[in-house]
Amino acid sequence: MANTEKSKLKTLLLYDYFLKNINAYDENSSVSLPDIQNYLLNVTGVEFERKSIYADIKRLNEFAVEVGLVKPGEEWIYLNSRKYTRGEISYELSLDEARLIVDAIRTTPFTDSGLCEKIEKRYPAYFKGGYKALIPHDNTVKTKTKFLLNTVRLSIEKKQALVFKYGYNFAGGLRAVSDKTVSALALDFENGYYYLIAVDNEVYEKCHDLEKSIRRYRVDRMKSYILGYKVPYYGDEPDKDKILEKYLKNSIDAFSSETSRLITITLRCDDEKTLLRAYGAFANDVKIKRIGADQPDKGIIEFSFDAGPVPTLFTQLFKLYTFDGLKVEIDDEEIREKFREYLNRALNG
Repeated sequence: MANTEKSKLKTLLLYDYFLKNINAYDENSSVSLPDIQNYLLNVTGVEFERKSIYADIKRLNEFAVEVGLVKPGEEWIYLNSRKYTRGEISYELSLDEARLIVDAIRTTPFTDSGLCEKIEKRYPAYFKGGYKALIPHDNTVKTKTKFLLNTVRLSIEKKQALVFKYGYNFAGGLRAVSDKTVSALALDFENGYYYLIAVDNEVYEKCHDLEKSIRRYRVDRMKSYILGYKVPYYGDEPDKDKILEKYLKNSIDAFSSETSRLITITLRCDDEKTLLRAYGAFANDVKIKRIGADQPDKGIIEFSFDAGPVPTLFTQLFKLYTFDGLKVEIDDEEIREKFREYLNRALNG
């Protein structure tokens, strides 16, 4: 049998079988010799002897060491309680890594979802029976949060509305709780928090404008969440991806409002380093859309960004006034007046 065309493929078929079907991170993932023989029979139509399979496993272990897949002295395929299993190879994704990548892709609407299927086909042992839970890379997310993230992702995948209560964290609980019904679009992770990007169904039903209806919800401020099976889902418009992409590329939602517009700020300072530090402190948290004057060596930087008159914007603006020698010009009368009002309130109690 050693000289047949089928037998020439046997070693490669065994390599592919162990790589794809045996999970190196699960000690219970193993296969008996009769199982291996049945697999080869089904694929090739040839019944191979035990000795030839032993020889191929030996060759695969030698190959794994030779090309650096495992360390010298280690066996890639080995017996464990009369069944064969395998160890991790050097370039291999771990179970958590593979699942995390699939989770990230599935909750990112601008990534070709076909990548998920490719990863699942590459590591089928990791996804047996279907995989439905987000696994954080640092293993620190609470169990309740994992369940919530899983529900959010199901809402995105199944295009079903999500119903939950939303409030403010205070003294170990949520206060000022309100009911929310949304059409989930994507998950985001920023500054140590998970965020749900979704269409507010109530807002959409009033304006029928997807772009004006998108909101960001911090996941740790959500509770009592369920999928709304009989509730309309509004996140499936033809231009949804473009609208969502624009939203995410814009200023972070904390600076957005229904009256968002382009705001221009001019910074002036004789000291170039102070000027650049001030600009950097502001630009780190806001998506700059345009640089009008970029002449720090001449003491001036002018830039524009989208924002509305919301408290988080004024918090960022205050940072600029902590730099000695810096002059700040805000080209928006309403923003200047509200900022002045907040400062007077702070100083006068």
